[in-house]
Amino acid sequence: MTTLQQKKLEFTRNLILSAACELTDELDVDEISFKKIAQRANISERTIFRYFDSREAFLDELTQRLYGQLELPDFPTQITQLPDYISQFYTQLDNQQRKVLVLLKGELFQRVLSTSAKARLEELIKLLTETYPNTDEKEIVKTAANIRHNLSASSWRYYRMYFEFDLDTCIECSQMLVAQALQHLHKVSVETTET
Repeated sequence: MTTLQQKKLEFTRNLILSAACELTDELDVDEISFKKIAQRANISERTIFRYFDSREAFLDELTQRLYGQLELPDFPTQITQLPDYISQFYTQLDNQQRKVLVLLKGELFQRVLSTSAKARLEELIKLLTETYPNTDEKEIVKTAANIRHNLSASSWRYYRMYFEFDLDTCIECSQMLVAQALQHLHKVSVETTET
């Protein structure tokens, strides 16, 4: 494949995904059809099928694109950075509420869970293991799972939408629960070291 063909391929693929992203600002994902995307991109519907083998493949890439557009902060490398990370993370989610709510629905949400969510849990387990090296792995994993749950768009939505808390209160709630989880892990770590 020549460079020109590759550029055309990338351009058209990008055009299709950009049109779909634009549509998510107006419609729920289950309302977005290839026909609507084709109309928005000003291409034929058949063209979309040349670039995506199936709706599943298309949704995989759409999820990646939308998630990337959130521009979430990098995961912290030290435990002491968690409070600031929570603040930045929740603020970024709050600034893009529509996009977050789209990603929290049905087909896209499952894709986020199976990719980004799992990767962040692994990062957190690694961070906790490095910080508390003598602690039982089971305690590390339980604590990581609890903290990871709080470092999620679902928790942000829970505080923000269901309780109608302002952003600062959402951040404080999450920081408090994370601090409690870390206190538990610290206590377990000290007890393990003393025995």
